[in-house]
Amino acid sequence: MGSSVQANNTSLVFVLDVISGAVFAATLAWALMWAVTRIAPYLRLKGAFADLTLNGAGERARGALRAVERDLLLLAAAACTALTAAAALSIYGGPRLGGLWMWLLFALACLLFIAWWVFLVRGFLAWRRARYAARAHVALAAALARLAMQGQRVFHDVPLGEITLDHLVAGKLGAYAITLVARKPGKLGNVVRINGRSIEFQDGFALLDTLALAERSARALADASVKGLSHRIHVLPVVAVPGWEIAPAQGQVGEVFLINEKSAVMLLRAGKPADQLMDQDAAALQEQLTRLCVNKSF
Repeated sequence: MGSSVQANNTSLVFVLDVISGAVFAATLAWALMWAVTRIAPYLRLKGAFADLTLNGAGERARGALRAVERDLLLLAAAACTALTAAAALSIYGGPRLGGLWMWLLFALACLLFIAWWVFLVRGFLAWRRARYAARAHVALAAALARLAMQGQRVFHDVPLGEITLDHLVAGKLGAYAITLVARKPGKLGNVVRINGRSIEFQDGFALLDTLALAERSARALADASVKGLSHRIHVLPVVAVPGWEIAPAQGQVGEVFLINEKSAVMLLRAGKPADQLMDQDAAALQEQLTRLCVNKSF
């Protein structure tokens, strides 16, 4: 009877040691891979045609998506490491620790396992948001690209000091600075409108500072120093809400207006004759924007 109890205790100690060892091996593997993925971007060498590669649609959004996917892959690799380590310890290992140390290490392993699950759930939710944002940028850019038939050019992720424009349409028919709101419609409705100085969604959510941000973005471009311009241009601020249906504005609103991926092709109708640019001004502005939008991380 005593030998049976001792054998059971030995088996329990062995199982707990295997679990703890596997979790610690996975944690170490995750930490090493996390460090490598953070250092690797700084080792990137300058590629070919570096001065001719412009920012693509949703460059920052797709970068955020890649970052989330990388973190999820690290968690998956950690899980694979844990399973491999558990199998190896089960075959070749034996009870190493017992008593208080065994329980302390097992408790720590349990906390690490819980943390893994928390990061996994949070990462999956962040992946869904980042994926929708990236697809929203690409869908809007595809609609804006049709404006090229009217002599307009579309630029993406335009850096202007502390502000980065999500999308910018510039040409003879005017300049339009577009701020994109990537928010997925829910079951409570898909209608959005401007109400005074806020953007209200049908599900009750409201954005209070997006209109002011769009106006600041437009002013940043208007105030930018562009060689060859004959006068200070007027830039129209626009907020894009892909996936949402747009209702008429309410209250006292400014010049900011809403578009979605369907109405983007009618963007130029909002401009006035005074907003149009002469051919040489449009060419100078487009040349400056081309230099600003060179992708330095490609």
